[in-house]
Amino acid sequence: PVADPDVESQPRGGFRCRLCQVSAANRPSLAEHLRGKKHQRLRALRAERRAQEQRSLFVTGFARGTSGAELADYFRTYGDVATVVMDKEKGAYAIVELREAAGRERALAEPQHHLDGHRLRIRPREQKAFVYGPPSGRSPRREPLSPARLEQELWQASDVDTQMSRLVELLELSEAERRVRHLLVTLFQEPGPSPPRPSCDTAAFLTHSPPSFPRLGCAVLPFGSSVNGFDAHGCDLDLLLDLEPTKSLQAAATRDLPASEDSILSDIDLAVTPAPEVLELVATVLRRCVPGVRRVRAVPTARRPVVKFCHKQSGLAGDISIDNRLALLNTRFLQLCAEADERVRPLVYAVRLWAKQQGLAGNPSGGGPLLNNYALTLLVLFFLQTRSPSVLPTVARLRDMAGDEDRAVVGGWDCSFPRDAASLEPSTNTE
Repeated sequence: PVADPDVESQPRGGFRCRLCQVSAANRPSLAEHLRGKKHQRLRALRAERRAQEQRSLFVTGFARGTSGAELADYFRTYGDVATVVMDKEKGAYAIVELREAAGRERALAEPQHHLDGHRLRIRPREQKAFVYGPPSGRSPRREPLSPARLEQELWQASDVDTQMSRLVELLELSEAERRVRHLLVTLFQEPGPSPPRPSCDTAAFLTHSPPSFPRLGCAVLPFGSSVNGFDAHGCDLDLLLDLEPTKSLQAAATRDLPASEDSILSDIDLAVTPAPEVLELVATVLRRCVPGVRRVRAVPTARRPVVKFCHKQSGLAGDISIDNRLALLNTRFLQLCAEADERVRPLVYAVRLWAKQQGLAGNPSGGGPLLNNYALTLLVLFFLQTRSPSVLPTVARLRDMAGDEDRAVVGGWDCSFPRDAASLEPSTNTE
């Protein structure tokens, strides 16, 4: 049973079934769980979902108001259609499931698809990790951890090391919360609906065809506390809209796109467009093209200009920034440190909690903002770099270890360091 890919060993003993999100104290109880009805039912459900994904197409480009029955009639040319699921909110896309995978392959092999004068864009449906959730379909929300409950949980630990490990488990994002964030990032990368012909101030992103950030050469990349290894329940989702590849795509669009696409990407030059105007363009795309996004507003006067948004279904708040590649590399650096030694995360979480309780972090009553979590994390990392022997390698040492593919300079800052923690030598420090 321990070799089952759904099973992971726990650091303090016992096992956990990733599929069912159930813990087992020992091997006999693990074996009993794997034989149980719940585990077998979820395994069958996962296999069924994967088979559905391998028979399904993601379809965009159809006219607004197109019905599921019309799409089903069109794709019957390639095989029997099992179901058509439409995007109910904005009519932007549809999932077409055929009864056989061969039918999907026949549709994908067709170079062009047209329905009622509109060119359809089809691709295989994304294969997503199967995650068991509550039957209501709503994203599970963890209740806020009160100081009293936190104290009670920590008092049950046998020693300080166990307390610190338990603290990480209590404060970090749950698997369900991580899944919601991953799905939201994926949503930002899906095509949106066809808007009316835009004016020049929105022409950099919007065309007659359904706009999407990836199609225009823009990568949507998460950074910050959601992904740097030091996440906490309730933290915002920080996203970088990387516009660097867009200039070359604008030139290629004018040269290579078919006339039917009616590309207007060259109407505006992002290299010289002021940041406030670009932020307004991003906000316009979010409002028109991303289902479920609410309360979108550009904040060009912030220290780091962003577009703020909220996702209706999950309640998750987030920021999208541009020209912020240094933050992306800072995130990768923190990921490296978190993975380099198992003592790093517990110490960071403990110091953060201590600083908050002592009024040294956040916005204590009667005072302004003091140290934030990022500053506290860097202080802990510096402490671990200066032990004798060190727990973490110094920045200079990391720069020396970086390979050619790891070299990067952003805004005058040398951001060269190995991307893989496995390439670091284990620390000989036993504190």
